Amino acid sequence: MTLHASRLFPFCLLLALAPMAHALPEQTLVFCRDAFEARRDKAFEALRGKPLRVAKKRAPLGPGRAPYTRHYTYSITDFAMRAFWLNEQVDVANQALAENCDYYIGSRPARDDRDSFYWAIDVILRMVEFYGAHGTRDAGRLAPATEAKVYEMMWRYANDHADLSRAEFAKSKTWHVWESENHHLQLFSTLWQFNKLLKDAPDYRDRVFPDGHTPAEHHAAWTAYAGEYLRERARKGLFIESANGGYGFMSIKGIYNMYDFAEDAALKALAGKLLDLYWATWAEESIDGVRGGGKSRLYQGGSSRTGTYGVYPLLWYYAGLGTATRPSGNFFTPLTSAYRLPLVVLDLMLDAEGRGCYEIRQRRMGLAEKGFYGPPDYRMRTDTGGIVRYSYCTPDFIMGTQLLEARPLEDWAMISSQNRWHGVIFRGHPNARIFPQCQSPDTTTYNQQWSAQSKGSLIAQRLKEGTQAKKTGNMRVWFSDAGLTNRARADGWTFAEAEGAYAAVRPARGGCAWNVGEDPNGGDFLVMDDAYSPVIIEVDRKSNHASYEAFQSAMVKLPLRWEGDTLHYRGLGGDTLTFHADYAAPPEINGRPVDYAPKMVFDSPYVRSKWNSGVVTVRKDDRELVLDFRGAR
Repeated sequence: MTLHASRLFPFCLLLALAPMAHALPEQTLVFCRDAFEARRDKAFEALRGKPLRVAKKRAPLGPGRAPYTRHYTYSITDFAMRAFWLNEQVDVANQALAENCDYYIGSRPARDDRDSFYWAIDVILRMVEFYGAHGTRDAGRLAPATEAKVYEMMWRYANDHADLSRAEFAKSKTWHVWESENHHLQLFSTLWQFNKLLKDAPDYRDRVFPDGHTPAEHHAAWTAYAGEYLRERARKGLFIESANGGYGFMSIKGIYNMYDFAEDAALKALAGKLLDLYWATWAEESIDGVRGGGKSRLYQGGSSRTGTYGVYPLLWYYAGLGTATRPSGNFFTPLTSAYRLPLVVLDLMLDAEGRGCYEIRQRRMGLAEKGFYGPPDYRMRTDTGGIVRYSYCTPDFIMGTQLLEARPLEDWAMISSQNRWHGVIFRGHPNARIFPQCQSPDTTTYNQQWSAQSKGSLIAQRLKEGTQAKKTGNMRVWFSDAGLTNRARADGWTFAEAEGAYAAVRPARGGCAWNVGEDPNGGDFLVMDDAYSPVIIEVDRKSNHASYEAFQSAMVKLPLRWEGDTLHYRGLGGDTLTFHADYAAPPEINGRPVDYAPKMVFDSPYVRSKWNSGVVTVRKDDRELVLDFRGAR
């Protein structure tokens, strides 16, 4: 096992005593799961006595828009949630929350601003559900006058957005997406919960929206929609904004609220099972809580270079991984939720050594209907996803990509093609990584690369700017300073060493050079001379080689040849990758073209499901969890 006592206190001793070659003991996992409350309560106590500091409203993000107030609202909800939870400075919290509601009550442009209004709503609604007049924790802690303002704000927003045509799913199957995937889920989960509360409020339950329907009718429609939404994500590979710990967190926060507060038992169960599936796919593809594999919408710079963004801090509370961080923002939703990781998921997350070496294949949605590839109206093709996430997982590194055809840019929904990330993460540091990334004029590219991968061998190539790709420049490969040492060069290859693995990178044509010092926080790009040359990345475990020098010697002997515009490369794993650099045909692995529509939507030793079946099995050793999403279609 590769768990560190300093990261796993207070149950590290139990883990140290666990058998190495089998599932972790039941008592170890139960202890870990049940320590959630102690870790959470300690984090809340560290906030006790802190004064309220209200963040300023910021300049609008664009012409004609209201001030940008996401941080303003978060500063208030951060204070109010911990004040109510700890029962201290409650009067200050009520006043600040009422003032926040007054701002949105008084300005429809502010309510309608998609980057401000509903980002912290999940936390505000938790305060109502926990501390309002009918609260389930300490009823009345939320003052009646403040609660009345929350309800008025809810009514105004629900009234402004009372359009049940958005809750249609017979035709769309919930794959017509507004603005972006996380915005879409934030919008409908907000309307679902607003109407849940309004339908029982004496001052609002008998009111009729402009579309002629009541809050109860809207809540029923959104409950049915939400159920089908969750079923469809399980049937077709989870989210379009693939494996993104940031935007993905903005999506699942609403699902946590469905789990905790849904009155409909079927929706509550579906929400819990979707969270189980989300965390199972995270666990099987992670090292010390850092997720590997291909991703979408990781902006150049920050989130592409670190493993600690987004949901990562939650792993401290769920599994003791990483380090404790101060709760803020939407973290108050999962931290105050009744949801806990199933033991089989905890086992997967904590036992990278016991998981061994294996491949993961997942089908993902990404192709759009013709003319509907951009905001605000995305319409996804449901006949095929178009993307296969392939990852090779070992206890020492995880390498992964999104396999896809070299299609025109407009075939792909922009929420899929934006800032795709692929490469390798390493054990030893959460930011240890190597990944190819095309230069961009800002922080965003679209459909920048396509690839082929088998085990620890990855070939990636820049797609044609203007037809297949947008906003792409030179092909580069990032080497982090964190977790990587002993860079070396030999026979066209650039080498690096990690805690448990060796890595090698080279352009398949032309040379390359370091662009040193671009990031003062640590790390450098290796820039290709030929902007469209395929790049080869090869990674192997140290245990497979006598020394770093032996690895380098093996690498320079690997066969690599061109046949016209076709590259033939045989990696250390013994597989031959055939890559058509003119985009004329899909890549081949040992002579077989990549299959972009396999029969399985989740296919690994640990998470398995047939495409569109709705039945997922999560298994490790003797533990098994069957998640059944079948139901109304």
